[in-house]
Amino acid sequence: MSGADPGMPDGAAVPAAVYLLQRHDGQRFKIGWAREPLSRVLRLPEFEADELDLVGSQAAWLPSVVRAQQVERALHRGLATFQVKPAHQLDGYTEWFRPEAHRTALSMIRQMPLGGRASSSLAVVPFLSEPDEPYDLGDDLGQGAVVLDAQDVLWRMEDVLLRVAAFCPVRVEGAADQHVLRIVGFRRRGSGPADSLRWAVLDVDRYRWQTATAKGNKAGSFVQLIEYEGADLLLRMAPMRQVKTWLEGALTWPVLVLVERLRRWAAKAERRAAAGCQP
Repeated sequence: MSGADPGMPDGAAVPAAVYLLQRHDGQRFKIGWAREPLSRVLRLPEFEADELDLVGSQAAWLPSVVRAQQVERALHRGLATFQVKPAHQLDGYTEWFRPEAHRTALSMIRQMPLGGRASSSLAVVPFLSEPDEPYDLGDDLGQGAVVLDAQDVLWRMEDVLLRVAAFCPVRVEGAADQHVLRIVGFRRRGSGPADSLRWAVLDVDRYRWQTATAKGNKAGSFVQLIEYEGADLLLRMAPMRQVKTWLEGALTWPVLVLVERLRRWAAKAERRAAAGCQP
């Protein structure tokens, strides 16, 4: 499974997850590992075919890449007799298992220690819940806020919005220069992944960035206003004309890609809902 970062040493002490990825039809599930599970899953052919049930999938976070790889290998070996090959031989095709092995996989994960010498066992959480925070808190800043540069903040923002979009429609509205993200029915979502992500979405500091330069500090925010409209949550993004002035315009394309990805995901959700309503 290609969950590693080529620029990161295998033994790096950065969090990584082992995940059990479900399909909508329940015919098989995938066991894999990744430092960023959601980004990994978005590259799978099953995701492009809209076959994955991210709400019903699970993950367990490990303290390092090496430990995540160890747990994944143990699961693959222990469940080898349940392995099943999909019709394709594309990315990740060797990591699928028959559904009757799912309960055993969960049991195996919960019995494994967090680390080589740790006595605490692994905790299984919903795949779409927010992962362990990998960033250091800047307590010396007075407010205890996390200060990141613009690119890092955009990655964090993309991660949380795509997690939300997997179970709650996110519509892109507004003019071309200033997009508004409408998270439909977010106020009513109060359990499961939505509960763990609620404060992440509402945290204004999550969208703010700051960079120190020779001419002083530069700062900005990708989201200018957060407010409810009925049951929907609205995120009013910074105007694109302002984004173009950040990092000499280097963030313009990534922001537009995120907006388009959210549009595509919302369209998929609408098609799936329409198909489910057909007699």
